[in-house]
Amino acid sequence: MATNRSLLSFDTGVWDRAGADVMGRRAFLGVISGLTLWGLGVNAGLAYWALQTGFQPSFWVGIGMMALPFAGVLVSNFTKSLAGGLLGYHLILVPFGLMLGPILSAYTKAGAGAIVSQALILTGCTTGIMTLLGLTYPNLFSRLGGVLFGGLIALLLLRLVGMFVPSIGHAGWIDWLAAGIFTLYIGYDWYRAMTLPATARNAVDVAISLYLDIINLFLTILRLLGRRD
Repeated sequence: MATNRSLLSFDTGVWDRAGADVMGRRAFLGVISGLTLWGLGVNAGLAYWALQTGFQPSFWVGIGMMALPFAGVLVSNFTKSLAGGLLGYHLILVPFGLMLGPILSAYTKAGAGAIVSQALILTGCTTGIMTLLGLTYPNLFSRLGGVLFGGLIALLLLRLVGMFVPSIGHAGWIDWLAAGIFTLYIGYDWYRAMTLPATARNAVDVAISLYLDIINLFLTILRLLGRRD
Protein backbone atom coordinates (compact mmCIF):
# COMPACT_ATOMS: atom_id res chain seq x y z
CA MET A 1 0.00 0.00 0.00
CA ALA A 2 1.48 3.30 -1.08
CA THR A 3 1.29 5.83 1.72
CA ASN A 4 3.53 8.84 1.25
CA ARG A 5 2.70 11.58 3.75
CA SER A 6 2.40 15.29 3.62
CA LEU A 7 0.04 18.01 4.71
CA LEU A 8 -2.16 16.91 1.82
CA SER A 9 -1.39 13.16 1.85
CA PHE A 10 0.90 12.95 -1.14
CA ASP A 11 1.60 9.54 -2.68
CA THR A 12 4.62 8.90 -4.92
CA GLY A 13 3.96 5.20 -5.47
CA VAL A 14 7.34 4.36 -3.95
CA TRP A 15 6.27 1.04 -2.48
CA ASP A 16 5.10 -0.27 -5.85
CA ARG A 17 8.45 0.06 -7.58
CA ALA A 18 10.30 -3.10 -8.57
CA GLY A 19 13.78 -3.86 -9.86
CA ALA A 20 16.96 -5.57 -8.81
CA ASP A 21 19.43 -4.50 -6.15
CA VAL A 22 22.28 -2.43 -7.53
CA MET A 23 23.95 -1.52 -4.23
CA GLY A 24 24.50 -3.03 -0.82
CA ARG A 25 21.80 -2.59 1.81
CA ARG A 26 24.02 -0.40 3.99
CA ALA A 27 24.84 1.82 1.04
CA PHE A 28 21.15 2.01 0.18
CA LEU A 29 20.21 3.11 3.69
CA GLY A 30 23.09 5.58 3.67
CA VAL A 31 21.87 7.16 0.43
CA ILE A 32 18.36 7.44 1.87
CA SER A 33 19.74 9.13 4.99
CA GLY A 34 21.86 11.52 2.94
CA LEU A 35 18.99 12.51 0.66
CA THR A 36 16.65 13.04 3.61
CA LEU A 37 19.21 15.22 5.39
CA TRP A 38 19.79 17.13 2.16
CA GLY A 39 16.08 17.93 1.91
CA LEU A 40 15.90 19.06 5.52
CA GLY A 41 19.05 21.13 5.04
CA VAL A 42 17.61 22.85 1.97
CA ASN A 43 14.46 23.58 3.96
CA ALA A 44 16.50 25.04 6.82
CA GLY A 45 18.45 27.27 4.43
CA LEU A 46 15.33 28.51 2.63
CA ALA A 47 13.47 29.10 5.89
CA TYR A 48 16.43 31.07 7.26
CA TRP A 49 16.58 33.16 4.09
CA ALA A 50 12.84 33.83 4.30
CA LEU A 51 13.20 34.86 7.95
CA GLN A 52 16.08 37.22 7.23
CA THR A 53 14.46 38.86 4.22
CA GLY A 54 10.93 38.99 5.63
CA PHE A 55 9.67 36.95 2.68
CA GLN A 56 5.88 36.99 2.42
CA PRO A 57 4.45 35.44 -0.76
CA SER A 58 1.77 37.31 -2.64
CA PHE A 59 -1.53 35.59 -3.33
CA TRP A 60 -0.52 34.23 -6.72
CA VAL A 61 2.96 33.29 -5.58
CA GLY A 62 1.39 31.45 -2.67
CA ILE A 63 -0.90 29.56 -5.02
CA GLY A 64 2.10 28.60 -7.14
CA MET A 65 4.02 27.44 -4.09
CA MET A 66 1.08 25.25 -3.10
CA ALA A 67 0.84 23.80 -6.60
CA LEU A 68 4.53 22.95 -6.98
CA PRO A 69 4.53 20.06 -4.47
CA PHE A 70 1.65 18.46 -6.37
CA ALA A 71 3.69 18.78 -9.54
CA GLY A 72 6.62 17.22 -7.72
CA VAL A 73 4.51 14.25 -6.67
CA LEU A 74 3.31 13.75 -10.23
CA VAL A 75 6.85 13.93 -11.60
CA SER A 76 8.10 11.49 -8.98
CA ASN A 77 5.18 9.15 -9.51
CA PHE A 78 5.19 8.99 -13.29
CA THR A 79 8.90 9.05 -14.07
CA LYS A 80 11.18 6.08 -13.53
CA SER A 81 14.48 7.89 -14.00
CA LEU A 82 16.73 9.02 -11.18
CA ALA A 83 16.73 12.57 -12.59
CA GLY A 84 12.92 12.61 -12.57
CA GLY A 85 12.84 11.46 -8.97
CA LEU A 86 15.30 14.13 -7.88
CA LEU A 87 13.39 16.82 -9.78
CA GLY A 88 10.15 15.76 -8.11
CA TYR A 89 11.85 15.80 -4.71
CA HIS A 90 13.06 19.36 -5.13
CA LEU A 91 9.70 20.54 -6.45
CA ILE A 92 8.29 19.34 -3.13
CA LEU A 93 10.92 20.54 -0.69
CA VAL A 94 11.70 24.01 -2.10
CA PRO A 95 8.19 25.50 -1.68
CA PHE A 96 7.83 23.84 1.72
CA GLY A 97 11.09 25.48 2.79
CA LEU A 98 9.88 28.89 1.64
CA MET A 99 6.53 28.42 3.39
CA LEU A 100 8.30 27.57 6.65
CA GLY A 101 9.85 31.04 6.74
CA PRO A 102 6.62 33.00 7.36
CA ILE A 103 5.42 30.35 9.83
CA LEU A 104 8.58 30.57 11.92
CA SER A 105 8.61 34.34 11.58
CA ALA A 106 5.20 34.49 13.26
CA TYR A 107 6.60 32.63 16.27
CA THR A 108 9.73 34.77 16.55
CA LYS A 109 7.75 38.01 16.24
CA ALA A 110 5.49 36.80 19.03
CA GLY A 111 8.53 36.25 21.26
CA ALA A 112 8.19 32.47 21.02
CA GLY A 113 11.51 31.68 19.36
CA ALA A 114 12.30 29.20 22.13
CA ILE A 115 9.32 27.12 21.03
CA VAL A 116 10.86 26.71 17.58
CA SER A 117 14.11 25.46 19.14
CA GLN A 118 12.23 23.05 21.37
CA ALA A 119 10.25 21.72 18.42
CA LEU A 120 13.46 21.16 16.45
CA ILE A 121 15.06 19.26 19.34
CA LEU A 122 11.98 17.11 19.97
CA THR A 123 11.60 16.35 16.26
CA GLY A 124 15.27 15.39 15.95
CA CYS A 125 15.18 13.13 19.01
CA THR A 126 11.94 11.47 17.92
CA THR A 127 13.25 10.92 14.40
CA GLY A 128 16.45 9.36 15.73
CA ILE A 129 14.59 7.01 18.06
CA MET A 130 12.08 5.89 15.43
CA THR A 131 14.86 5.38 12.87
CA LEU A 132 16.69 3.08 15.26
CA LEU A 133 13.50 1.20 16.08
CA GLY A 134 12.53 0.85 12.42
CA LEU A 135 15.91 -0.55 11.45
CA THR A 136 16.59 -2.63 14.56
CA TYR A 137 13.13 -4.01 15.33
CA PRO A 138 11.32 -4.01 11.97
CA ASN A 139 8.71 -6.51 13.13
CA LEU A 140 7.31 -3.82 15.42
CA PHE A 141 6.10 -1.97 12.32
CA SER A 142 5.37 -4.82 9.91
CA ARG A 143 1.61 -4.78 10.56
CA LEU A 144 1.06 -1.07 11.03
CA GLY A 145 0.55 -0.10 7.39
CA GLY A 146 -3.23 -0.40 7.28
CA VAL A 147 -3.71 1.15 10.73
CA LEU A 148 -1.52 4.14 9.93
CA PHE A 149 -3.09 4.71 6.55
CA GLY A 150 -6.55 4.62 8.11
CA GLY A 151 -5.40 7.02 10.82
CA LEU A 152 -4.00 9.37 8.19
CA ILE A 153 -7.28 9.43 6.27
CA ALA A 154 -9.17 10.09 9.51
CA LEU A 155 -6.75 12.91 10.34
CA LEU A 156 -7.23 14.55 6.96
CA LEU A 157 -11.01 14.35 7.31
CA LEU A 158 -10.84 15.89 10.78
CA ARG A 159 -8.67 18.72 9.46
CA LEU A 160 -11.15 19.32 6.66
CA VAL A 161 -14.15 19.35 9.01
CA GLY A 162 -12.20 21.57 11.40
CA MET A 163 -12.04 24.27 8.73
CA PHE A 164 -15.81 24.68 9.11
CA VAL A 165 -16.38 23.56 12.71
CA PRO A 166 -14.23 25.64 15.13
CA SER A 167 -14.71 23.25 18.05
CA ILE A 168 -13.04 20.50 16.05
CA GLY A 169 -10.48 22.74 14.39
CA HIS A 170 -9.16 23.87 17.78
CA ALA A 171 -9.27 20.45 19.46
CA GLY A 172 -5.84 19.70 20.91
CA TRP A 173 -6.30 15.92 20.76
CA ILE A 174 -6.23 16.07 16.97
CA ASP A 175 -2.68 17.43 17.10
CA TRP A 176 -1.70 14.62 19.46
CA LEU A 177 -3.20 12.14 17.00
CA ALA A 178 -1.21 13.72 14.17
CA ALA A 179 2.02 13.59 16.19
CA GLY A 180 1.48 9.91 16.90
CA ILE A 181 0.73 9.06 13.28
CA PHE A 182 3.77 10.86 11.84
CA THR A 183 6.02 9.48 14.57
CA LEU A 184 5.04 5.90 13.81
CA TYR A 185 5.27 6.53 10.07
CA ILE A 186 8.98 7.32 10.40
CA GLY A 187 9.66 3.88 11.84
CA TYR A 188 7.28 2.25 9.38
CA ASP A 189 8.94 3.87 6.37
CA TRP A 190 12.35 2.64 7.50
CA TYR A 191 10.89 -0.84 7.89
CA ARG A 192 9.41 -0.69 4.38
CA ALA A 193 12.72 0.61 3.01
CA MET A 194 14.33 -2.61 4.21
CA THR A 195 12.01 -4.56 1.88
CA LEU A 196 12.65 -2.54 -1.29
CA PRO A 197 15.20 -3.29 -4.03
CA ALA A 198 18.34 -1.31 -3.21
CA THR A 199 18.33 1.10 -6.15
CA ALA A 200 19.11 4.81 -6.31
CA ARG A 201 15.62 5.54 -7.66
CA ASN A 202 13.98 3.79 -4.71
CA ALA A 203 16.28 5.67 -2.34
CA VAL A 204 14.94 8.98 -3.66
CA ASP A 205 11.34 7.92 -3.14
CA VAL A 206 11.98 6.67 0.39
CA ALA A 207 13.74 9.96 1.18
CA ILE A 208 10.65 11.85 -0.02
CA SER A 209 8.48 9.78 2.32
CA LEU A 210 10.76 10.34 5.30
CA TYR A 211 11.15 14.03 4.54
CA LEU A 212 7.37 14.49 4.54
CA ASP A 213 7.03 12.49 7.76
CA ILE A 214 9.62 14.63 9.54
CA ILE A 215 8.34 17.99 8.27
CA ASN A 216 4.80 17.15 9.28
CA LEU A 217 5.97 15.95 12.70
CA PHE A 218 7.91 19.19 13.24
CA LEU A 219 4.93 21.37 12.32
CA THR A 220 2.65 19.31 14.57
CA ILE A 221 5.02 19.55 17.54
CA LEU A 222 5.39 23.28 16.90
CA ARG A 223 1.61 23.63 17.04
CA LEU A 224 1.37 21.57 20.22
CA LEU A 225 4.04 23.63 21.97
CA GLY A 226 2.37 26.81 20.79
CA ARG A 227 -0.92 25.67 22.33
CA ARG A 228 0.82 24.90 25.62
CA ASP A 229 2.43 28.34 25.85
